[in-house]
Amino acid sequence: MTRTVYIALNRSEGALLRLLGTVQRRGFDIAAVRTMAHEDAALWRIELELAPSARDLAVLLRQLARLYDVAAIETPLATEPLR
Repeated sequence: MTRTVYIALNRSEGALLRLLGTVQRRGFDIAAVRTMAHEDAALWRIELELAPSARDLAVLLRQLARLYDVAAIETPLATEPLR
């Protein structure tokens, strides 16, 4: 079962590369990446589908939230955004 994470990301040079690199370095496999329009033109809305993993998703989400270009993170199971 894949896990889906929605990320609001600043449209800056290298932001997407830093995001994907962090996911990969933390040992998660990306099943799919989709970019969508965000109501704020300065942001991308990124949908990440992560392959099943024994690693703790909460740890990855906290690490992604620390990235400078990440404006917000949401998961379908979370009741509130992380940032």
